Amino acid sequence: MTTAYLTLQSVSLALPDGRLVFSDLCAQFDQQPTGLVGRNGVGKSLLARLLAGQLEPSAGRCLRAGAVYYLAQQVDLPRASTVAGLAGAASMLNALQRIEAGSVDPADFDAVGERWDIRQRLQMLL
Repeated sequence: MTTAYLTLQSVSLALPDGRLVFSDLCAQFDQQPTGLVGRNGVGKSLLARLLAGQLEPSAGRCLRAGAVYYLAQQVDLPRASTVAGLAGAASMLNALQRIEAGSVDPADFDAVGERWDIRQRLQMLL
C-alpha cells in the first residue's frame, strides 16, 4: 500500500458567481505522476490549482503531505525571457561564459560556485 501524499476529503469548488465546478470529491494520490484528463472547460486547471494550494475549496479539505506545484498552461512572460533566466541561472551561465573566455574575476567564480555543470543540469531538466 502506498502512502497518501495528497488527500481530497469531500472537496467542492464554486465559482464567484455561484456556479458549482465540482462537488464532494474524495481521492488520494501518492507520489507517482498523475494526470488530469477531461474535456476543455470542465475545471481541470481549477482542480490543479486547488491541489497545489493556489485556491481554497468552497467545502471540504485538501490535505498535503508536502509541496504540490501547479504549472500554468499559459504564462505571460517578457519577450526577452530565456530558459536560463526563467530557471534563475542566467547570471551563473553568464559568469561561466566569462570564465571560459578568460575571466579571473572572483565575482564570476562566486556566481558559479560548485555548479560547473549548470549547462548539463539545465539540459537534463529540459
